[in-house]
Parts: sequence; C-alpha cells; structure tokens
Amino acid sequence: MKDRLGIEVSKLQIKNKWDKLKEDFRAWKKLLLRQTGTGWCPIKGTIVMDDEWWKKARADIPGCGKFRKQGLQNEEELQVCFGSIISIGIDHWSPHMASAEEGQNGTNEEDTAEDAADVGQNSTNEEDTQEDASPVNENGKRAPRFIQEKGKKPKTGTALLIQEAVTSMATSASSYASKKEGKYSIDEVMGHVLAFGANYETNEYFIASELFVKKEQREMFMTFPSNELRFSWLTRKYMGKYGK
Repeated sequence: MKDRLGIEVSKLQIKNKWDKLKEDFRAWKKLLLRQTGTGWCPIKGTIVMDDEWWKKARADIPGCGKFRKQGLQNEEELQVCFGSIISIGIDHWSPHMASAEEGQNGTNEEDTAEDAADVGQNSTNEEDTQEDASPVNENGKRAPRFIQEKGKKPKTGTALLIQEAVTSMATSASSYASKKEGKYSIDEVMGHVLAFGANYETNEYFIASELFVKKEQREMFMTFPSNELRFSWLTRKYMGKYGK
C-alpha cells in the first residue's frame, strides 16, 4: 500500500474499510430484493418510494437508509470483491428503468447509517451519501465515481485513498479473471461444437470437452473459418489421442 499510494495504512484500517464496503454491498443487494413494484430513478440509480416504504426498509435492512438519495457506488468492482462470498438469495439483478412515481407526499426524513469504519471520522452515525449520480452508460451500468454531498464533512484523504485502493484491487481481479478466461468462453465454443452437429454422444464432442478447458485450445478452434474444418480438426484430435 505504501509503494502504491505513498501512505502508511495499517492492516486494521484496510480491514475496517473492507468490512464496511462488504456490509454496504450486502445491504444494497438485500434492498434490491424489495424493488419489485417500486419506482426506479435511473439518474440517481436508486429506488423511488415514499417515507413509509423506506421506514420499513430501514427497519428490516440495517444500513440501507443511505441508498435513498444515492445508489451504491462502484457496484461492479464490489461485485468482484464480494459477489461470491455474500449469499442473499439471488445471483444477478438488472434494474428496469421505471419513471419516478408522481404524487408522493410526506415529510422527508433524514437517513442516517453507521459509518464507524471510515478512517478519521469521529461520528459513528454519520450517513454516507452523494449529491449526484455517476453517469449511466448505454447498458445501464454506473461508472465508478467519488462524489461528496454538499454540506457533508468530506472523508479524510487516507479513507478516500483506501477506498480507491480497494476499487483498484477489484478492477485488477476482474482483469485477471478476464485474461484467465481468454477471448472465448467454454460455453461459447461448446455451443459451436453442438451447432455443427457434434452431439453429446459423439467423439468430437467428447474430445472438445477435454480440449476446451484450456483457453489456447479454444482460441485455436475458433481460428478455423468453417464448421467443416472445425469438425475435421476435432476428429483428428480424437483419433490422434485415442486411435479409434
């Protein structure tokens, strides 16, 4: 961390920030389970509902109140970090872009959430919110962005650097996973095998299931310009190994 950011950060500080981000991710995913039948704001990236709905949500899901004004930031990176270790009953969720409901009344309540893990913060009940949403691209994904709400005490430099470092590590992990998978996935190339008539019980499908666990073999297979050549290549691979 010192070599990367030029600051001294203890393991406890990193652990506290990691745990805080994990709890935020868990609360956000649980909140999205309640999203059915609600409004959705594509600009702020969060659920649009009245005070009563949010009051019940905060009672059921500790820490979710902060997401009333702003959805979870850096969701893709946090998915890489915590998606496989947090179980909330779903694997994936895609927000439908619904218009905000009209006619909602009631006094706005101040949303507060515990944020003791942030380094350098003295208050344990300060809500972490942002004023504006990150830009939304054509796929509905939010780009990573760090924005502070006006009037809020900004995070300390060390806390922000730790958050950026965690995001950077998540991005690196995602990049590594992509390189390990290669240009073509196993599902994709096996789909091509089935498409040209090599059914599950054929020798060609069998040898493909052995070869295509390696990305180099998948990429070689996809270099052939026609299904006939791909089929012939698999046949020769099978004969070369098993001689039948």
